[in-house]
Amino acid sequence: MTQAAKTLLQRQPGAGTLLVGGAIGIGMTAEAAVRGGADFLLALNAGRYRVMGAPSVAALLPIGDANSFTDGFARREILDRVSVPVLFGASCFDPGMSPERLVAQTLDGGYHGMANFPSAIHFDARFRQLLEEAGIGFEREARMLALARQAGLMTFGYAKTRSEVAQLMEAGVGMICLNFGWNAGGVLSVAQSFTISEAADRARRVFAAVRARAPETLCFVEGGPIISPDDMFRVCDEARADGYVGGSTLDRVPLEHSVTERTSAFKAFGLLKQSDSAQSRELSRAARITGIVGQSEFVLSVLDQALRLARTGLPVLISGAAGLGRGTLARALHALAERPGPLLTLRAPDAGTDAEAVLFGSGPTRRAMLARLGATVVIEGADALPPAVQRRLADWLEQAGHPPAGTQPADIARLVLIKQPPGSGGTALDPALARRLEPGRIDIAPLRDRPEDIPAIARHILSLLDAGRARHRQISADGYRLLLAQAWPGNIPELRAVIERAAVNAEGTVISSAALSAAIGAAGPAAADSDTPQAMTERDWLLDALRRNRFRRGDTAAFLGIARKTLYNKMRRAGLLE
Repeated sequence: MTQAAKTLLQRQPGAGTLLVGGAIGIGMTAEAAVRGGADFLLALNAGRYRVMGAPSVAALLPIGDANSFTDGFARREILDRVSVPVLFGASCFDPGMSPERLVAQTLDGGYHGMANFPSAIHFDARFRQLLEEAGIGFEREARMLALARQAGLMTFGYAKTRSEVAQLMEAGVGMICLNFGWNAGGVLSVAQSFTISEAADRARRVFAAVRARAPETLCFVEGGPIISPDDMFRVCDEARADGYVGGSTLDRVPLEHSVTERTSAFKAFGLLKQSDSAQSRELSRAARITGIVGQSEFVLSVLDQALRLARTGLPVLISGAAGLGRGTLARALHALAERPGPLLTLRAPDAGTDAEAVLFGSGPTRRAMLARLGATVVIEGADALPPAVQRRLADWLEQAGHPPAGTQPADIARLVLIKQPPGSGGTALDPALARRLEPGRIDIAPLRDRPEDIPAIARHILSLLDAGRARHRQISADGYRLLLAQAWPGNIPELRAVIERAAVNAEGTVISSAALSAAIGAAGPAAADSDTPQAMTERDWLLDALRRNRFRRGDTAAFLGIARKTLYNKMRRAGLLE
């Protein structure tokens, strides 16, 4: 027996730091668990099935020789590769394999101890009774562990009930684990019968009985609602347990989480590599002039629409929330059209009742904006114009559509109106004016509805910020994933402020997710004032992704960088799927 096993056996119950055991099925996880401080390992067939993608309950099914299966991977991958005791998870269900032979094989294999797994404790009602009557139930497992103890092996016994715990104490088992059933966490989670409080209370009462009868026995908890270190500490603290054994919580759950997170991060980073080849040379020119940055279908559509409208004299209505570059696009239309006249701008909310005189002139001393040859007249906040002025604009547009003979289209002023949509604080335009503007309407979607543009916008912001620097800063993959998860109610200005703040405070040339998170959090009360969600629950995250993808589940899964089955499982847990 190794020194580590002797030390574990000599430990006094209730002494010192909590012990942690790992129920493992693969060498890589075993070595990682030991590096993390695991005190001992259990080689269990359930652990192997988990890393094969099957649920732990597959360990109870008659799909192979459980003992040969476990011994095969344990010898190849775990034994002699770790510095802590390794206990063999032995199945007593095979009537042709006596407990004596199992103990002998375990000794020959070089294991430090034995555990009763897969175990009859996971069966109930009539089937459990049949196992006991056939002599291949829990009583046989307890006898096997008693023989293992007599042979000098460490013994670890799983139990669920007081009766099972009593049988293990009778067999002299050194470590008893109160099992609360299959784990609740992860994609393959199982509905629970216990809450954390109930589990802690049950363990406290059971372990009090154990210590009253066999005070030298080490008491462990495992499974059920215990899915985090906080859960473990609460149960162990209240029950005065000696330790915890993690199965799914040490391999399947962290593996699912880390692989999902990392893949999603690479998926987000992959957006940076999307080629701009989809844009023609003309679209690239339009992007430079308009200042519109992005790589989504929406951005390409807006650029194409701007180019098409620039070739005409049609009036234009740009509708969208603040912070989306509406004014820049309006002014860019003048440059794209190469109009000979001036670019004139009127802020309707500031002009008030004077707007009519500014637009149409007032006597011989005030020249009308709309009378300037070849001009582009941009009206910001057009829905703030008085109704009478809106109706007059509609009449003017009707007349401009039928110019006098000999008048060139470029001579007539072009009208570009900017407004917010009704849902973002804007109001409806006069119906006649709205109908006249409809052919040239451009709707600018908020940033939250086109997150695929965020990486390109972020790079553009950094390029402006780093102008003149020898080494340009960049955002890490997990940083982009964090940006993609935000709602950005303030649109591009809010994104710019966060990136600039993070860039100032970041160390080196890589801006991490931690720096971005701090920059987002620095918004503090301002974020609350603007109804910015400070943290999205998984349910909110899923709903947001589904909405962005018009509730197409396949597209949503691809957008989130997860498998469709994973999406369904997450939706089911969040109550979004019957």
